[in-house]
Amino acid sequence: MSRRAVFLTVAALLGVAAVAAVRFVRPSQVAAIVQSTVAAAQRKARPASYHKPVERSRAELVPDQKDALRLPVDVATTLGITTKTAQGSQRSRSLVLSGSLALDTSRLAHVHTRFSGEVVELGTITDPTSGTDGGQAVVRPIRFGDHVEKGQILAVLWSSDLGEKKSEYIEALSRVRMEKETLTRQETLFKDEATPERNLREARRAVESSQIAVARVERTLRSWRLSDAEIAAIRTESEGMHKKDAKGDLDREKSWARVELRAPLTGNLLEINLAVGDIVATDADLFKVADLSTLRVWAYVYEEDLPTLLGLPKPFQWTIRLKAEPSSPPIVGTAEKIGDLIDPNQHTALVVGPVENPDGRMRAGQFITAQVELPPEDGEIEIPIAALVEDGQESIVFIQPDPGQTVYAMRRVTVARRSGATATIRRTLALGSEKDSAEARDAAALLQPGDQVVTSGAVELRAALAGLQDDATTDK
Repeated sequence: MSRRAVFLTVAALLGVAAVAAVRFVRPSQVAAIVQSTVAAAQRKARPASYHKPVERSRAELVPDQKDALRLPVDVATTLGITTKTAQGSQRSRSLVLSGSLALDTSRLAHVHTRFSGEVVELGTITDPTSGTDGGQAVVRPIRFGDHVEKGQILAVLWSSDLGEKKSEYIEALSRVRMEKETLTRQETLFKDEATPERNLREARRAVESSQIAVARVERTLRSWRLSDAEIAAIRTESEGMHKKDAKGDLDREKSWARVELRAPLTGNLLEINLAVGDIVATDADLFKVADLSTLRVWAYVYEEDLPTLLGLPKPFQWTIRLKAEPSSPPIVGTAEKIGDLIDPNQHTALVVGPVENPDGRMRAGQFITAQVELPPEDGEIEIPIAALVEDGQESIVFIQPDPGQTVYAMRRVTVARRSGATATIRRTLALGSEKDSAEARDAAALLQPGDQVVTSGAVELRAALAGLQDDATTDK
């Protein structure tokens, strides 16, 4: 029965009693009826765990201890006071961070062309979905999402710039060859005294000039990042041009201005920004290739939790879960770096690290949670949560300093966290006013590991202690 129901019942009975008192019943009889009715209603309103309040006349304050009272043995037995031992916290703590997945920039490549030109061909790939039922494998042009291997051709361009520079290089090589032949003839004639020395010096100067021209063109080709093999191939083409091989000339014509774009790494095609016939420039992102077997975790830690993470050895492990798949198996990753900047709006720091994605189940951009297991904090104590008495302003527990005596002392505590039937307490005081400052300097006022904390009857002890302290203040 609620308190309101009790009051309504009493009011109704008082009304009946008033009428009866006037007509039939003596006043003393009315009072007895009302008193017994109220007592019965209050008994029904009490919870099953109700204990009779401690009789202050039988309890007493302990003179030499702060916030302590002594109970007669029979009163303690009636209250059903039980205790359990407070223990130093041994369980690890969990810090859960929110964040998302991102591409690993060390496994990401943007493919550009070194020469502007026209796209004449796209790379091809064997369709992985074809031939699975015994049919013929289908070769098709590459498209978004395809898996490519390092060095695989992605596209072929026809670049007039490259063709012109190749021709210039071959012309320079040809001029060197001709000037060297002229120099050889001049040296022979000079030995035979058939030509003046001036002609010999001019021939030597012509050879040097032609060699400088070759070096200039070659440096240009190297600045365009042509490999040694590609430059050697141009030299071979230059030598082959002196041979009368029409077929060879035709093959050279077909590949003279050919530019091949190849995959710089093994991965998936995330972007294809060209089509056959497009004229592309050197600053355009033509392909984006990423190795998705490893992703990066971007998690955010609040400023107040930052010192805890900074105190961990680097790198430290964390457990990754997809928010979209909370029941999926967790993935173990490693946090490598804690950012040096605090976001001014969220007051968070960025924590990053790799996470393996061998089966490709995870996607860049997905929301995740990263759980970091922290070691037990120094000075934390675990107690049964039933030992806590809280009134919204402070949290207290009672301890029994000596199991052989029914003396109980109050301790103010700060609750770090709750987990099931256990509360974790910091070994600091929850100070509420200036009068507690002296207590803050008293080490005896702190809850200690090994203390016997009261798990049943603490509420009654709190009420009795408050009453005794009020009486003591009034008497003064």
